[in-house]
Amino acid sequence: RAAHDLIARRASAVAAIFYRLGESVPLPLVARELARLDVPVFPCAPGGKRPIPERGFHEAITDAGQVEAWWRQRPRANLAIPTGAASGVVVVDVDVHKVDGYAAFGRAARSGLLPEPLAVVTTPTGGRHLYYPADAGREQRSWQVGRAGIDFRGDGGYIIVPPSLRVIDHVPTRYEVVGASADRAHLDAAELRELLDP
Repeated sequence: RAAHDLIARRASAVAAIFYRLGESVPLPLVARELARLDVPVFPCAPGGKRPIPERGFHEAITDAGQVEAWWRQRPRANLAIPTGAASGVVVVDVDVHKVDGYAAFGRAARSGLLPEPLAVVTTPTGGRHLYYPADAGREQRSWQVGRAGIDFRGDGGYIIVPPSLRVIDHVPTRYEVVGASADRAHLDAAELRELLDP
């Protein structure tokens, strides 16, 4: 029961922080607030996705002093959280790099496999991240279905979160929250994967 409560609290914290995000909220403040609310964070390369800590998301922490030190040393570092039970959220990543993931996303939405997410974030490349509460009753590992343009970030993965940015065609572009909700519906990642890659 304690594990269920912790995961639910972390998922609620992510949604609450995202709901309050605005253009003027400094990234180090978001990192500190997530850590204060018991959501582990870690820095990634400025303008990129590569973790700065040697062991990547395995070094994600909630220690406010360490979080402040990381961003004092690298004030332009991007912000990331591990996905799955560690942060309380899992993420469906709709990609548009080589394949337009929006076609598969539409198919999954019409099938009823995508409940209302906790948060929706647009990515600098035009993709979309849909955040759902992690299911404390079962592990949901990360996976990719490249030909569908959909990735799932669960246990064993991580995600770059707003207000991080990437430089696309020499233009700094932010990850932006376009919606947040208090909905608690879980996503069945196994069913979604089966639909996308039977």
